[in-house]
Amino acid sequence: MKKITLSLTLFFCALLLFACQSQEKEMTMLDDISSISISKSSGYGGINENYIATIDKDSTISRFEESLENAEAREQKVNVDTEKPDYDILIRYENGETHGLHLVLGNAGEKSRVMYVGHENNGFDISPEGTEVLKDVLDNQ
Repeated sequence: MKKITLSLTLFFCALLLFACQSQEKEMTMLDDISSISISKSSGYGGINENYIATIDKDSTISRFEESLENAEAREQKVNVDTEKPDYDILIRYENGETHGLHLVLGNAGEKSRVMYVGHENNGFDISPEGTEVLKDVLDNQ
């Protein structure tokens, strides 16, 4: 009986560990967004705090958030020593939490890519339509 219980316990622990290893499939917002600060990126691994714009208007935040929420996860290889994202984004939530993101902004008709700071090899593709929304938001700041 002890061997069966031990075997079942080990099986469920292993199953839990494998489940925790799976990549997120979509961007996760932690709460309602209170503001989005944007800066030109200095490189991967941190956020440039010299912000060029802060978005706090609800309608603009909603458009930006929708583009991020519709992004599709994909693994990628990023050379953090030679590549550089275009923008760093700091998302502030109403509950006080924050998310740091890197954005590689695509050209018109192309996808963009966003990733959590510190998790550069797990990116999220933003559709060409989402890229247009992001370009419009960035151009109007």
